[in-house]
Amino acid sequence: MGPTRLRYTMIGFIVGVVVVYLKALPISEGVRFATPFYGAGIGLLIDGIILRVKQRKGKNDG
Repeated sequence: MGPTRLRYTMIGFIVGVVVVYLKALPISEGVRFATPFYGAGIGLLIDGIILRVKQRKGKNDG
């Protein structure tokens, strides 16, 4: 796993952990406790999108 991939994954996980501790949100406990893993997955998706955009820019420049 590259450093940017790990960075976005950890940012998503940390945001998910923060959501776990926000008890005022109107979501069920199961979804609340799963949000760190959802956040990590979303972080990986965002990193994949950024990588594709960078690769396309590189192809257009060359």
